[in-house]
Amino acid sequence: MKISAAVCIAALLLLAGLRAIVKQKRETAVLDEIVRFISFIKAELHYRSPELEYLIEVSEKQNYRYIKFSESEIYTDDDAGAPAEFKCFVERIGTTDTCGQLELCDEYINRFSGELFRRRAEEKSKVQVTGALSVVGAVCVLVIFI
Repeated sequence: MKISAAVCIAALLLLAGLRAIVKQKRETAVLDEIVRFISFIKAELHYRSPELEYLIEVSEKQNYRYIKFSESEIYTDDDAGAPAEFKCFVERIGTTDTCGQLELCDEYINRFSGELFRRRAEEKSKVQVTGALSVVGAVCVLVIFI
């Protein structure tokens, strides 16, 4: 009985650590996808100056994993971990002339790229620490109870 409880607690510790690692990696992946999406929008605006409906249509064909499209709306899942500023970008796209749109894209690419760089640097250390702590915690529980 004591051994099975220890094994269950150790497994829960390992799963909690794994969940934290997956969440950290997902948030970084979402931000990376947002930067790629805005860069794509910028390229389309620069070379074609399309209407918003066309931008949504061609963006949808890029098969983004976290960015979703409806008839005239661009959004991410609430649990995807996208920054709130992405919603501001989406609301502002298509509201000015092409030069204004290009400047808007540059502004948000710079914002999100800096954040992405910071997250990637933090991710390496957080993943290592989280993984190590969950393994050490699981081993400690097993040693104490067994």
